[in-house]
Amino acid sequence: MSAKPKKIKAILFDFMGVLLFSRADYKQDTIIDEIDRAIGEIIDDRLFKNETIKRYNLNEDGFNLILDRIIDKYEPFEPLWALLPAIRKRYKLAVVNNGTSLTLPKFKDKYHLDDIFDVFVSSAIEGVRKPDPRIYELATQKLGVKPEDCLFMDDSPENIDEASELGMATICWEDPHSGLKRFQEFIGANI
Repeated sequence: MSAKPKKIKAILFDFMGVLLFSRADYKQDTIIDEIDRAIGEIIDDRLFKNETIKRYNLNEDGFNLILDRIIDKYEPFEPLWALLPAIRKRYKLAVVNNGTSLTLPKFKDKYHLDDIFDVFVSSAIEGVRKPDPRIYELATQKLGVKPEDCLFMDDSPENIDEASELGMATICWEDPHSGLKRFQEFIGANI
C-alpha cells in the first residue's frame, strides 16, 4: 500500500479480483477459462470476437453463450459490496477494467453497476489497458478528480505500481480478505 494522501475524493476498483471472484462452485471448463483469460488483454472488441469465433469454430449464438457462461462464473465479494452504498455517499466510485465491453451490459444489469459506480472504464472501449497510465488518467478525468485524490485497488502488482507512480494511494489485493482489511483500515483513517 502506498502512502495515504491527505484527502481521498475517489476510489477506483479493479473488477475481477477485487469486486468479483470466481464462484466457489464453479467447475473449470477449458474453453471458458481460456477465453476468460484472453478477455483481460482486450483493447478491441471486434477483433476479440472475430478471433474467438474463428479459433473455437463458433457461431454468433455460441459466442454469446460463452460470454454468458463467463458472466455466470463470477460472483460479488459480498463483504466489499455491502460497504459500497455507504462509501458512495462519501466518495466518487469507478471501476477500471481490462476486458471486453461485450459483457458490460449484462454485468450492469446483474449487479446494478450504474446505481453504484459513477464511472466504468473498459479497456475495450478506451483502446488502452492497465497498466498503461492513460487508462487511470481517463478514469480520473471522467470523475473530475486528480490522481493524487484517488485510491486504486487491484490484484495485479504491476497495475498497482503504475497507479502509484501517478500519485494514487493503492492497495494490492493479494487475496480478498486481506485486501478488504487493508481497505477498511484505509477508509477508517481517511474519514
